[in-house]
This record gives sequence, structure tokens and C-alpha cells, in this order.
Amino acid sequence: MNKGFEQHIEEYLNIQRKCLITDAMRYAMEGGKRFRPRIIFALLKGMGIDESEGYDAALALEMIQTYSLIHDDLPAMDNDDMRRGKPSLHKAFREDIAILAGDQLLTNAFRVVSESKSYDAQTKVSIINALSKYAGIDGMIYGQLLDVTSDNEHIDPEKLYEIQDNKTGGLFKISCLIPMYISKREEEAYFTKMGTLIGRIFQNQDDLFDVIKSEEEMGKSLSDARNEKGSALSVYSLDELKALIDEEFDQLYTLLGKADFDTADLKELLNALRNR
Repeated sequence: MNKGFEQHIEEYLNIQRKCLITDAMRYAMEGGKRFRPRIIFALLKGMGIDESEGYDAALALEMIQTYSLIHDDLPAMDNDDMRRGKPSLHKAFREDIAILAGDQLLTNAFRVVSESKSYDAQTKVSIINALSKYAGIDGMIYGQLLDVTSDNEHIDPEKLYEIQDNKTGGLFKISCLIPMYISKREEEAYFTKMGTLIGRIFQNQDDLFDVIKSEEEMGKSLSDARNEKGSALSVYSLDELKALIDEEFDQLYTLLGKADFDTADLKELLNALRNR
């Protein structure tokens, strides 16, 4: 766990208006693995930039990630009772408070970036644009739409990738693009592909773990089967999915082999993902 980033989150929460919504936000943000922020930090380090330069952008991304989990867990969505190893926010604070806390996290994510002292104007615009694009109808929101309207009997590999590349891949694309903006690079296709592959791996692993691991091990409710949602296991057998995950890791490592910056820290993080 990155202690500096955790302190940054705490400092942000401490300056928010003291009310029930802030209490709910704090509750929801506790216990996250911070995998997306850690991608930002690993890439920045590999580019020779202090990871603290990424704290504000990573905070904004983590806020959007947390808001998405809060709303995913709601009765109208996945109706899940557990998240990050404890009761989901709507179970701990009521459904109306959970909705408002999610709204506040999403809304204030853009403010965090716009008020940051770490980035110049163009970098702020680029980060905010990526956040709004890939967390919205061109990314996560569209993927969630496909997810809630899919079922396990009418899904094929093409549809599966469309869901994954938007719902899960959207925020991973942001986590790879943020270091590109901060470092003033212009390799959007490369970093977008990186985020796409990480998103596919992450979602395929989650679909696999829904079957082979318990809710206690995962720290969240495993509701896809209960809700009869389409998943990777609607398309592949267990063995086929394991082989696909290995293939996607190989594709990702090949892509990293083309980088003109140090990828050691990112590979270490990805190896932890592979062995989780």
C-alpha cells in the first residue's frame, strides 16, 4: 500500500464539508486495493517522474472507481451486499445516502484535477477529458449498459470484448493515459492498448474467480451467476478461460517490450495481478 497516496486521500476527505455524505465517502473509499492508481505510479516511476505527481489524478480516478462500485451494488443494479470486505455502502448507510455519496465522488473527481497544483492547464484538460470520456458513454457507462442488458445465453466473444473494453477497460485506459499526459508523451494508441489488455485480463480473472473463489476471499458479493449475467464463462470453459488469460498476459508483456521507458515496476505489479 502506498502510504503517501493513502495520506493524500485522507487529507482530501478531511477538507470536505462535515456531513453524512462525507462519512459515507470515507467508508466507501476505505479498503480498496488501489490497483488503478498503482498503475499510474508504476508508469510514472518508469518514466523518471516522482509518483507524487500522479496523486491528484489518481485520487480522481479512485473516486470514480469507488462511485462506480457504490452504484453497481445498488438494488437496481447488481444488488450486492458486500464490497471491499464489508457491507456495501447502501447496506451501511441507506440507499439514498449511497446514491448521493456516489454522485459526490463522481462530481468532485473533476474538481480535484481542475484545482490541482501539480499540472499545467493543458494537462488538466487532457486528464479531465479522459476521465469524462472513458468513465462515460464512450467507456464505463456504455459497458455497464451492455452488462445489465446482457444474459448468459446470448453472448459471443465479440460481445464479451465489447463489454470488457468499455465497462472494465475504460478506467484502465485512463490509468495508462494519465502518465502519458503528465510526461507530455504523444502515444495515445499505445497506452490505450495497454489499458485495454489490462482491463480484459482483470475482468476475465474476476469472472474466473466468481466460480473458483469464495466471497470472503474476494471481499465482495459474487452475483453474476445469480443475476444470470453474461460473463467470460458464458463463452469459454474454465480451462479455455485460464488459457485466454495467459495469452492476454503474453500480449501485454510483448507490448511492454516495445516501451521506451522502464517497465520493471509495472511488470512487478502485473505479476502480482497474475498471482492474485
